[in-house]
Amino acid sequence: MNCECHCNGKCQLLGGLEQKIMEVLWESKTALKPAEVLKKIEGKHAYTTIMTVLKRMADKKIVKRIMQGNTYTYSPSFSKEDFAASALDDLFERIFCAYGELAITSFKKSAAQAGIKL
Repeated sequence: MNCECHCNGKCQLLGGLEQKIMEVLWESKTALKPAEVLKKIEGKHAYTTIMTVLKRMADKKIVKRIMQGNTYTYSPSFSKEDFAASALDDLFERIFCAYGELAITSFKKSAAQAGIKL
């Protein structure tokens, strides 16, 4: 995976549209064509935008891309749980390395505000 955060390719955080696309793919029991993803996604997006984002996500190995007939179909490379665990582990490691105790204090404060007991 290529990114600009110097994480040696481990960064798997998704952009807004990527997250919407992944939610559609995770909910589907079968691989989907870009047109099918577009139909299920909220918001107004161009077909070519969805197609481009899916291709880029395949290049990053976030989704699997398989040619079926004249078109590609896409499915998640990882379960939502596995993807989240990997992305969050990497994110937390980078935050804790950069901010140490400050990050932990802020995390505890945010959890308390959300009503989560640690």
